[in-house]
Amino acid sequence: MAPRSRSRSEQLRVEGRQKLLAAARSLFASHGYFACKVGDIARQAGMSQGNVYWYFGSKEEILQAILAEGFGAIEVMTAQAADEPGPARARLDMLIGRTIDLYRQHADFTRILGTLMGQGGQELIRSLGFDMTEIGGSYHANLARLFGQARREGVLAELEPALYVVFYFSLFNGLLITYGDLWPQLDSGVLRQVVLRMLGAQPA
Repeated sequence: MAPRSRSRSEQLRVEGRQKLLAAARSLFASHGYFACKVGDIARQAGMSQGNVYWYFGSKEEILQAILAEGFGAIEVMTAQAADEPGPARARLDMLIGRTIDLYRQHADFTRILGTLMGQGGQELIRSLGFDMTEIGGSYHANLARLFGQARREGVLAELEPALYVVFYFSLFNGLLITYGDLWPQLDSGVLRQVVLRMLGAQPA
């Protein structure tokens, strides 16, 4: 049998890494990070425990990769929403739609992060290499620009944009962390209307 090409080997490595991350996300979200062992992740991924260490040096390194991916996805989404041109109402509708999609795609990340925050707060997250104040500040600055425009155009009431950001993320995070099992059953259209009412947005 001919040896694998470098590109094929790299492809298999990427696929194996993603398989492990998917297994770990599911386990950490359902059972908690501290309750899971590397062997549990290996079994979930259909690999030997030894193979896990070919991709990651430790269970903590797996968690760090999951957190980096999740934080990065939110940063990209909020930055794109902040840079989107157009009237505030159209941008607000776009933001809500993209947020719903993102939370559906990264539901496990939000549950994992919520559990970690409950167990060790920001100090635990900082020990893993992530500064929540810095990360959250970036998201808030992005969305404050959008909510600021919405307030100037009369789409939203006269609240500080930073408060809208707090309410916005609190709603999505609270729903997913508290009612994670019901999240897939929520109708996107209904959820959109709930968000608009919470923000006090004027009718389109």
